[in-house]
Amino acid sequence: MRAAHHQGAVTGLHLIADPSLAPAVLQQAAPTLARSGLPLVAGLGSPRAPARELVLFDGRLGPSHVALLEKAPPALLLATREPTGIPSPSEVRVLASLLRGESLLPPGAPVVKLWLERVVDLKVASSEAAALVEASKGHRNAATLAADVMHELAANALLDAPADANGTPYYAHRRESVQAVAPEHICQVAMAMGEGGIYLEAVDLFGRLGPGPIARALASWGSRVQVNSSGGGAGLGIRRILEHCDVIAVRVVPGKETRMLGVVGLGEVRRRSALPKSLLYFKSE
Repeated sequence: MRAAHHQGAVTGLHLIADPSLAPAVLQQAAPTLARSGLPLVAGLGSPRAPARELVLFDGRLGPSHVALLEKAPPALLLATREPTGIPSPSEVRVLASLLRGESLLPPGAPVVKLWLERVVDLKVASSEAAALVEASKGHRNAATLAADVMHELAANALLDAPADANGTPYYAHRRESVQAVAPEHICQVAMAMGEGGIYLEAVDLFGRLGPGPIARALASWGSRVQVNSSGGGAGLGIRRILEHCDVIAVRVVPGKETRMLGVVGLGEVRRRSALPKSLLYFKSE
């Protein structure tokens, strides 16, 4: 599977500051973002081609951000985690690559790729992620979380994504009884070490993931998760991905591909749900 290139799909990004930041942050961050080739615009775009909102915030995700994901198109949430109060270069790169249809993995880094067809392959992918963290001298807790994130990403791509032409899932409602998917429903996972931690990615061939499951996961942030299986699963898994990762990036090409990336830091921190996070959801028009 290759990243689908959609140059020119984004007409503009309207840069705004979340209430968590001082407006002056925009002036600090704008030059860095512009140098990365992001198409910043001064206004909100035209009614026919509205600019997407690029929201800079302190990275503390919560229910207040649900409305931003429910916008049309959904806003992109970029954390200002650098000591200088601007986004990190690695997250700006991920954002730029996301919008351009380029690879989300760290450039030049060795990449482990696996094709998954059987449910037991999920454990194989998880073990590979943990081993990569351990080989990179990451903390044991980080290896456990990387394995968990890889499992959830892969399970969503392998079992939740496949559906027929009417949108009825093939496997999501019977996860417990599935041993393997049809050959045309296989998915791919990839992992690599880069700035900020381990980059974990899963790609399916259906392009069905909307912002809804992510918004629902945020709506319950800080409280016990309520599992909603009406859409065929994915809810609890996405909540776990959001909690464990520092960066979450999703690119959806409707009917063709969903590419979801999670970046897990290598440190010892256990309660990662409270750490700054970037949440970048982009659907190609």
